[in-house]
Amino acid sequence: CSAAQAGDCVYLHGPIGAGKTTLVQACARLLGVSEPVTSPTFALAHVYDGTPPVAHLDLYRLGEATGRDTADLLAYLTEDAIAFVEWPEYGSNWLPAATCSVEIGLAADGVRQFDISPAAGRL
Repeated sequence: CSAAQAGDCVYLHGPIGAGKTTLVQACARLLGVSEPVTSPTFALAHVYDGTPPVAHLDLYRLGEATGRDTADLLAYLTEDAIAFVEWPEYGSNWLPAATCSVEIGLAADGVRQFDISPAAGRL
């Protein structure tokens, strides 16, 4: 999270319950967000005051969005915020390229495993 910059778009992959929102909560705290960070599953997107602001999108309920839903969500992807996007595969036809992708998996013993892939030239 400390390497993230305004304008970044971080894709979060993993099954339901893997900890995508928990990761966003931790990153938001590191970026100075003091309010509770909650899952935007039903709201689709939240934005939080941080340094820089934090946008959190969850596209699970959208499937392959087009039209108005897409336009509304694009408003959250600003150059002055860091965007964390859960289920980015449902926005593959309209999301900006990821500056980082995080794959979260669960081992048989319940331990989370992270595979972090920054875009070329980012680390």
